[in-house]
Amino acid sequence: MCSTKKNAYLFNKLEQLRKSPFTNSLEVLNKRAKAKYSQEPLLNALIELNSPLKHQYINAMDCSSILNAQGDKLTSRYCGNRFCKVCNRIRTGKLINGYADQLLSLRDPQFLTLTIPNVSALKLRDTVKNMGKTMRKIQDNRRKNNLPLIKGVRKLECTYNTNLNNYHPHYHLIIESETIANEVINEWLIYYPEANIKAQKTVTATDCKELFKYFTKLTSKTGTNYKNGSKLIDEWHYPEAIDQIFQAIANLRIIQPMGGIKIVKDDVDDVESIDLDETVKIEPGINLYTWYNDNWVDFTTGEQFTSFKPPKNLQYFRKKIKKIPKFIT
Repeated sequence: MCSTKKNAYLFNKLEQLRKSPFTNSLEVLNKRAKAKYSQEPLLNALIELNSPLKHQYINAMDCSSILNAQGDKLTSRYCGNRFCKVCNRIRTGKLINGYADQLLSLRDPQFLTLTIPNVSALKLRDTVKNMGKTMRKIQDNRRKNNLPLIKGVRKLECTYNTNLNNYHPHYHLIIESETIANEVINEWLIYYPEANIKAQKTVTATDCKELFKYFTKLTSKTGTNYKNGSKLIDEWHYPEAIDQIFQAIANLRIIQPMGGIKIVKDDVDDVESIDLDETVKIEPGINLYTWYNDNWVDFTTGEQFTSFKPPKNLQYFRKKIKKIPKFIT
């Protein structure tokens, strides 16, 4: 399938990522428990903001709270929200599984980054919309001038800058051809001449994991500390900033195929039923497990569904929530 060593390497990476979300082993379920456990304090903080998204944050808190295990089947209800770590694990698996073969068909796949200067919260949504229009203009211009179209997949991302109290929307793409990638950079800079030239980059794509990870990091760096000669990055959750980002991208597409790549739906259904492998041991009959503290528990037997035990560093890190002083939108 792959004609070069680089594509062979990408193929192996895609195969590993494609299989892992659908194994449904005890290891995978432990990771799901970790995701649910780690996000709860942040969701509580988001709920307290009384944002227009409050109802969605409440749904995310309740996501996958009850598991119905029967035989080798596990059924639960999911919220489907973009900020839910539990649903994003499912969503990432679907995207990788759906786009893998199409990305492997690309010749000379490139990982392309396109950025613009940071913007305020007030300008974020309009800026994101304009970025999408710009990409469409670039593609249309190539079509009109009989140039090879941009073929691949692009993803919108956005991060929060704690020092400047502003936002950094940008694109990551995996597209065909280093030549086309460099041409896209040049065209992008025509529309955004104030953008940092050095921040526009293209490198050979050897791993697509970054493309299908979450839309935004739920933590932001506040500085770098050093302890015993080791570099330590200080990161915190900023609920107001996270809420601003998700309001800005509400009902906008995050993953966009281009140049003939077929779109893959990443919806997480309200109710998901998955297969369990032999590493998951459950009793015969209907087994209901309810989320309690850090695991799903069968309250009739006291049995925990997974073997997940939150390490001390995660117990500490999930509570690193900080308000923005004199938050300005």
